[in-house]
Amino acid sequence: MNQNDPVFDHSFHRGLLHPKHWGAWLGVAFLHLLGYLPATVRDHLGDWLAPLVVRFSKKQCYIARTNLGICFPELSDEQREALLLKCVRVGIKTFAAFGELSVRSAQSLEARTQVTGWQHVEQAKAAGKSVIFVVPHTWAIDFCGRIIDNRKTLFMSTMMKSAKSAVFDRYINRERARNGAKIYERSAGLKPIIKHLKQAGSGFYYLPDQDHGREASLFVPFFGMLKATLPALPRLCRLTGAAPLMMLAAYNEDLHRYELVIEPLPEGYPSEDLEHDTLVMNQAVESLLSRYPEQYMWFLKIFHTRPDTREGYYEAGIHRVRGYIKQSK
Repeated sequence: MNQNDPVFDHSFHRGLLHPKHWGAWLGVAFLHLLGYLPATVRDHLGDWLAPLVVRFSKKQCYIARTNLGICFPELSDEQREALLLKCVRVGIKTFAAFGELSVRSAQSLEARTQVTGWQHVEQAKAAGKSVIFVVPHTWAIDFCGRIIDNRKTLFMSTMMKSAKSAVFDRYINRERARNGAKIYERSAGLKPIIKHLKQAGSGFYYLPDQDHGREASLFVPFFGMLKATLPALPRLCRLTGAAPLMMLAAYNEDLHRYELVIEPLPEGYPSEDLEHDTLVMNQAVESLLSRYPEQYMWFLKIFHTRPDTREGYYEAGIHRVRGYIKQSK
């Protein structure tokens, strides 16, 4: 990164050849190979692996079951288990397809994707506005982000948190920046994003569902439960004049294709009420996830920060799960 434009540096350096990274390089090579396989073949792998992941990933599935219980109390236990299994299947299938971003052409990726609501992007651009895509953490988020980049309608940017593996960090962000998109480390703050969005024809991927902690957030309802929510979207819209659009990326298991759904937020957004605007954003995310619940990463600790305690919401249950695993051994 540099002070003038603190984008993520995905260039190659000799340190990435250290033996500690060899396993990660093999993983990247394996993803490339999977990218050449037909989707139907990869999807059979997901069908086979998903029940094993649900059975043995105790901690992650505890978090997912907790989230599903909060967000879909109307479902029976059996229905939520079926939803969890489908969610894991979709996750495995989209992860196994990540190599397509490296080895398939833009035309091939476009042919595998159905886009709904693209006219909202065109309308914003025709009005001379930049666009903020409000994108929940679905499994296919990177694939459909590439579709936006490939169409070259907007000059895109996003923010990310570095991965634990330097090799995967470079690989993933190199793919995200393939068509000139700017990838900023979260620690860079919002200043480079504001500067970027003030340029006509620019776009930004905004992730609305991350928990940034008590100090940075407002507590507003999300699926009926107070959630620490970053109120940055209405501020960015007011500061830059950008048009906010909801965007959800999904993988259709039956058709072996991707779907990209784009919808506007209510007219008049943002208002002068920051808490109201943050709630409206959460409600728009709810609406999308209620229609595509199997697409979401329910393993995220989305309700971790609580308004009335410093203890993480999931911690007591995770400790119980770890104790059960140790006893089982």
